[in-house]
Amino acid sequence: MIAALIVILLIILFLAFFIGKNLSNVCTLWLFKTYTDKSIVVVIFVAFAAGIIFSLLCYLIAKFIRLSHENEVADARNLGLKEKKKQEKIERKLAKKASAATPSKSENPVESSSKSTDKVNSIEDRIHE
Repeated sequence: MIAALIVILLIILFLAFFIGKNLSNVCTLWLFKTYTDKSIVVVIFVAFAAGIIFSLLCYLIAKFIRLSHENEVADARNLGLKEKKKQEKIERKLAKKASAATPSKSENPVESSSKSTDKVNSIEDRIHE
C-alpha cells in the first residue's frame, strides 16, 4: 500500500516537472482545423485522453461481439436440446403404442406366436418384392 502511494506521488512529481518545463513550448495542431500556438502539454494530454477513449471503445466492441457469439452458441445448444427432448417424447409415444398393440397375457401363446410370425413373414415378403 505504501509502495503504491510512493509510485503515485512520483508520477505526480514527474508530471508537475514535465508541465513546468514545457509551459512556454507551443506548437501548431491540426484537428480538422488548424490551431496555432497550443501548449505541448495540452496536446500530449489530449492525445493521451484520445488513446484511452479509443482503447475503451475497442474493448467494449470486442466484449459485445464475444457476448453475441456466446449467445448464439447457447441458443444453438438449447435448440438441440429441445429437438432431442421432442424426439424422445415421440419415441415414448411410439413405445406406448407398440406396447398397447402387443397381445395380452390372457391370449393363447400359440396364437400370439403365429400372429407375430405372420407379421414377420409379411414384412419379409414386402422386402423381397
